[in-house]
Amino acid sequence: MHVFETTVRLQHTDAAGVVFFARFFELAHVAYEDMLACIGQPLPRDLGKAPLILPIVHAESDYRSSLRLGDRVSIEVDVREVKSRSFTLGYRFVDADGTEAARLTTVHVAVDASTGRSTRLPDELAGALREA
Repeated sequence: MHVFETTVRLQHTDAAGVVFFARFFELAHVAYEDMLACIGQPLPRDLGKAPLILPIVHAESDYRSSLRLGDRVSIEVDVREVKSRSFTLGYRFVDADGTEAARLTTVHVAVDASTGRSTRLPDELAGALREA
């Protein structure tokens, strides 16, 4: 499991100062990018020229407790499943008191950038995800 820590910023909140539901996915994506870098599989600097893309094809969430402006939050990223062409990640948002604020799931599919068709996950990426 990978843990990414951050602080809730103004741009994450709505007019009431509470994290807007869609911003949980934004924060999860930052944690995802950080996890990829930590397992030696960072996103390429020029995504437009990358031969492989990893779009999200399914996302879901459950919200349990509010996060507010200035709150410290730990985002636990867990690799739940790695298949030949896809992988599933789970995210758990926990505040500084240990209260679970949200759980998210994303499913990513490997897509050949030149054809737009699904393809096998590179062995190096699949292995790194399995070991994460």
